[in-house]
Amino acid sequence: MRASLVLLATILLAFSTTSEAQDLSVSEILGKMNQAVEKFEQGQFTFHEKNTRFGTDRDTTRSEHTYLCFFKKNPEDSLVGYQLASFQDDGYQQIYDGKVLFALYNKKLEVIRKRDYPANIEESFNTSSGAIYIINTNKWIQYDNQKLQITGTEIILGEKCFRLQNIEISKDLKSNVESYYYVSTKSFLPIKSVTILKSVLGKAEETQMFDYSITNIKDKPIEAKQFSREALSEYQIEKIYDPAVQEARDALLPLGSQAPDWKLPLLTGGTMALSDLKGKIVVMDFWFKSCAPCIQQMISLEALHKKFPNEKVVVLGVNTTDDPEKDKLELFLKNRLVTTNSVYNGNSIASLYKVYASPALFVINQEGSVVFTKSGYTSTILDEVSKVINEQLN
Repeated sequence: MRASLVLLATILLAFSTTSEAQDLSVSEILGKMNQAVEKFEQGQFTFHEKNTRFGTDRDTTRSEHTYLCFFKKNPEDSLVGYQLASFQDDGYQQIYDGKVLFALYNKKLEVIRKRDYPANIEESFNTSSGAIYIINTNKWIQYDNQKLQITGTEIILGEKCFRLQNIEISKDLKSNVESYYYVSTKSFLPIKSVTILKSVLGKAEETQMFDYSITNIKDKPIEAKQFSREALSEYQIEKIYDPAVQEARDALLPLGSQAPDWKLPLLTGGTMALSDLKGKIVVMDFWFKSCAPCIQQMISLEALHKKFPNEKVVVLGVNTTDDPEKDKLELFLKNRLVTTNSVYNGNSIASLYKVYASPALFVINQEGSVVFTKSGYTSTILDEVSKVINEQLN
């Protein structure tokens, strides 16, 4: 009898929260939210960012950051429309005064002028993190308005909120995106958003969760000095942003270079040296397990591994940072149906190949010369590398 009463109470509570939320339609909630955001012209808040990734093999990575954020509407700036300032708990600081973007980390200040590189500044704020959270979250919710459903109300961070939901499933049923937005029933500001990405990679199911929220919201005047370089911490180096310098710094080992030799341990035991593979085409792929684009690239290269005979072409993973036992790298690759060889301790040779980010890919011909490089993953990587290999074989 008591259990039945508890069940009845639970059903009634769920019904009441859903019914209460349905007093307003999605369009009415979004309309009130847009008005609230437009009216909130300046203020401050604390932004909380939690990113989690976990998979079938119980491998979990987490990162968590907190930012103190300030914003002020700036009608004179048509690019962003606001002055913005954020101070992250790891020391990263960013200020945009409407003309210049200042980014400070490790006592090094980078300055980007809007008149020179407006696209770079615009890209910097194409996110829902930090001081732009309220503005862009409102923008993206408005964009998704036709796909959203009200699924009830919920107490979030001590505040009653409407819960809005959107779930998209891919045609092949191998991935789906779940988006949840929490809009205060009092202020109508978006105070929390959760995005969950689920995908199947080989036999492994992977989930990534992005949990963003804001607290300590204060609608109050913000002094002009908060958006000036004077608000930044002490720094020792200042540099003006130059894309040519950035490109040179990001450039991998140049084409035509002789690939530096190395000898590294194999995940399966023993060692392998580049010189052991002389006379074969070698595809070297630098990766680490918490790098999502790295995993996508490895799966693409698995098809390459099966396409060409091993006596002519060797596809080789070079793990840069993970511990093979602690991070269970063999199981990690097995669950993703990756059968290519992989060596580890790749950080010891990364600088020789000018690799400072992953994934990074090299094709080395039979004579040991670098004939192709690629930084970052693209969906066309298989076709690009296949074409290079065919050219070298012919």
